[in-house]
Amino acid sequence: MKIVEAIIKKEEWLLDALKRIGYDMIPTNTILDKTLTGLGATHSEIHSKRNSIIIEPNVPVILGKLNGNENLEAVYEKCTPYAIKKYLQMDIPYKKILTTPESFKKIRKAAIELNINIYKDFFCLFDECEKVTQDIDYRSKIVQPIYDFFQFEGKAFVSATPLPMSHKEFERQNFQKIKIVPDYDYKKDLELIVTNSYYKRLRKVLDDMKDSKHICIFFNVTDGINEIIENLGIVDYKIFCSQKSVEKLAKRGIHNAHSHIEYPFAKYNFFTCRFYSGLDIALRKCKPDIIMLTDFNSANWTMIDPFTEAIQIQGRFRKWKKDDDATYNSLTHISTINPKMEVRSKEELDIRINQFIANHNVFKELHDNEVNDIRQEAIFDDMKGLKYQDLIDERGEINSFSVDNLYNEERVKSYYVSAQSLYQAYIDTGFFNVTLNDVTECVGEDDIRKLNTTKQEIERRRILVQLLDKIQDDFKNGRISFEEKSNYVRFLGEQAEAQYTIDAYMKIGKAGMENAKYQKGLIDKAIQQYDKEQAEILRISPDVQKDIKEEFEMDVYINKNEIKNRLQAIYDEHNIKCKVTQETITQYYDTVNSGSINGGSYKLTAFKFNLVDF
Repeated sequence: MKIVEAIIKKEEWLLDALKRIGYDMIPTNTILDKTLTGLGATHSEIHSKRNSIIIEPNVPVILGKLNGNENLEAVYEKCTPYAIKKYLQMDIPYKKILTTPESFKKIRKAAIELNINIYKDFFCLFDECEKVTQDIDYRSKIVQPIYDFFQFEGKAFVSATPLPMSHKEFERQNFQKIKIVPDYDYKKDLELIVTNSYYKRLRKVLDDMKDSKHICIFFNVTDGINEIIENLGIVDYKIFCSQKSVEKLAKRGIHNAHSHIEYPFAKYNFFTCRFYSGLDIALRKCKPDIIMLTDFNSANWTMIDPFTEAIQIQGRFRKWKKDDDATYNSLTHISTINPKMEVRSKEELDIRINQFIANHNVFKELHDNEVNDIRQEAIFDDMKGLKYQDLIDERGEINSFSVDNLYNEERVKSYYVSAQSLYQAYIDTGFFNVTLNDVTECVGEDDIRKLNTTKQEIERRRILVQLLDKIQDDFKNGRISFEEKSNYVRFLGEQAEAQYTIDAYMKIGKAGMENAKYQKGLIDKAIQQYDKEQAEILRISPDVQKDIKEEFEMDVYINKNEIKNRLQAIYDEHNIKCKVTQETITQYYDTVNSGSINGGSYKLTAFKFNLVDF
């Protein structure tokens, strides 16, 4: 794909940059990479001298664009066919329709009934185009307008953060990419905090922002937002999320939730991904502090993509002073990480996708060749459960955006395996001046939380052993002191039913616990074997031999029971877990046996060990 660069200067709009390369409007067959948010791409199309259909990712964005713009038609779930037809028949110079992807079909149907060729008469702008790739795994209908999109004579994809797209039509229709290149420093300061004590760190950050008038928190789990509000005792708040989530939260007693932007803002304002892209937030005479949250204890999908979502989030806020470039006070990302997260390479994904297709083809051949109706129906039912079904569109063809989504998901996951990899991702965006604050503790609050919320005993033991092994590794490598090591182990021992696992680990180690499959019965056997082996080693140690040699006189007869009791006392003193019998002394001395009615006696004639060797 040909890439054309267009320079933009400070305080200029998108059209200023496009005019430098010969365009008065957004050109057709273009992927427009704006680099910066808020350059007026949608605004320029709304005011262009042509009919336009603008596809926006969600309803709040559409409603936000309606403010102050006359003669716009908003098409979304609540819009009726009658309203669309009425608008298309209006006598106005240029018709401008804003629609969600899912509702585009309403426009197509109305146009067909009115004998209007939208593909010829309208320009189609697909705004915030990365959302098609990012959201298709849980929002399959977002891709519905794609076949229509490629039929338009005039069309463009646009975003400040477009993702690579593999759809063959881009190449077949000779699309170009226009990259907007600012000729000034546009980087934004960002503090990246990596932690395994999520609430502890969030509480500290919020305490530091206590004088902030508005704190805007972006977190993609409504359950997690609810937990933050309850955990931190937040009262002055608003939540912006989907209508479905509004209703869900209301059932839990959370009533300050809205599916659209509502002013004025509260002290604490929470946003889900519904508000990540395209929405303009205008706070008058006040700059907010922005916090982005990623918490793997809540959900994997709380991951923020530095290359798209982080840039979009900070770009939601608009300037209210012409001479002030800053639209917010601070930008912070608090994140946990998951070092054990499985991340597939491109090569591995290629193999998996090809196998999905091959599996489907095998079943399809079976289905097509089967003459028995019942068997054919059974095969078809099995086919519906194949992973391949997630990769096809409504026409039964491979959906390139679904495939792109798989690769994109692994890309983002790869950033969250370590603090350094996430930091490097932010650096690689070229958009942020990043300060990394890695406050990961040897054992953090999140580790304890995970331990105490795990109900299965075997899994609890596995988690405990992982933590103990980390403590040991940090101590060996000098990251913590002996005192800190002891305190961490003591802290773990205070958790419910933890001491058994700690004691076992101290004896048989991680390998022993793994070999025992973390099952109590097998662990007990391993401990017994360990104790036996340790006793065998300990009972011939130099200190024990010395005490035994000093305890008994030579060449005199001593009662066997007396020898047994005195030897047992030495074993107990040295914590030797071996049972002493009358014959145990013969392992240390050459003896002469003398039988008697009192149990007999031994004369000790020679000590079997040479203490000099020790």
